[in-house]
Amino acid sequence: MSSPNCCVRVFQTEAGQWSVRSDTPGTGDGDYPSQSDAITAGVRMAMAEGALLTIHAANDAKTKSEIDFAGCSAPRVASIA
Repeated sequence: MSSPNCCVRVFQTEAGQWSVRSDTPGTGDGDYPSQSDAITAGVRMAMAEGALLTIHAANDAKTKSEIDFAGCSAPRVASIA
């Protein structure tokens, strides 16, 4: 688990894609075609890191929602193929 000051951000790029970025190096940042895919990835990353998740509104870096996953734990669930 990362430091309690870790932050994961979900935001829309100027190209219209959705990005997930963590301030922890090597966490598998990525770009996604839809907001829902990016939020799903962001929630998983934030839970794994015990991080603060910040979700920015479409095309608006000032409007955001935050969820703090510090100290939270969730059971690992196997992926269904």
